[in-house]
Amino acid sequence: MTDAREFLREELLAVAAIVVPTQRPVVTHDPGPVNPGALFDGRAPATVSSVTVETGNPTSPDPAWAIAAASAALQARGWQTETTPPEAGHHRLSAHHNGFDITVHAWTTDWRITFTGQTPRTD
Repeated sequence: MTDAREFLREELLAVAAIVVPTQRPVVTHDPGPVNPGALFDGRAPATVSSVTVETGNPTSPDPAWAIAAASAALQARGWQTETTPPEAGHHRLSAHHNGFDITVHAWTTDWRITFTGQTPRTD
């Protein structure tokens, strides 16, 4: 589980740095492995890790460009991507690779770009 979490974290940081090379991406959420189907006594069959990284360029907030750049960076690293048409100023894409999932969000009203990923479930 730790290897999967580290791989995801490094991928998110690397892609964020490619998209906005003038900024240092920041991990904003990384609680470690969690058990999404846990009962109150803590028993369940699987664990996942979820990591969120943020970056952005306050001098050039172009969400369409950010999503296109993130898609190109992810594809170059072996990820399959799918861009969703913008909705109410919200631009996003999803990416998948060997059971890992990433979503990238950018908004016309905010210069931040958010990269969130989840590891495959492990039993």
